[in-house]
Amino acid sequence: IVEPRAIPASYEYVGQTAGSKEVEVRARVTGILEQKLFQEGAPVKAGQVLFVIDPKPLAVQAAALEADLVRAQAQKAQSDREVARLKPLAEKRAVGQKEADDAMSNAELAAASVKAAQAKLDEVKLSLGYTRVVAPIAGLSSRAPKSEGSLVTANDTLLTTISPQPLAMGCSLP
Repeated sequence: IVEPRAIPASYEYVGQTAGSKEVEVRARVTGILEQKLFQEGAPVKAGQVLFVIDPKPLAVQAAALEADLVRAQAQKAQSDREVARLKPLAEKRAVGQKEADDAMSNAELAAASVKAAQAKLDEVKLSLGYTRVVAPIAGLSSRAPKSEGSLVTANDTLLTTISPQPLAMGCSLP
């Protein structure tokens, strides 16, 4: 027997979720990706080290720049001694004013060289710190498209994304 009756309608939908504040984690220095220190899809904490990019080339560069800084400091000290020696002689007119002025200019140039060498060293040390890639926020990590041993490029290579974790999992639709 066929009888009319009410049947509840149910629908199934395919959906994909995305975090509202998804953060891209990118390499800030160029180098070889040495380590991946997290599990893809796992929660990560803000400040947690996620990747290590080979620091050795930058460490060598920092050592060379430290030597350049020491050299510049030595040249500045030598120029300062020359100024100290010539200034009283110039006041007594025992040496020419041009010689004293040249010594003063050399001391100023040496001081500028020290500042330039220090700035270059600071820049490389900053880059050296960027070889340890940390999570900028806490959340769920995504897939890491680059594997260990891959070359990553500064400001270009996407290493992973992190989505903030929702407060409550699941949702209901009417």
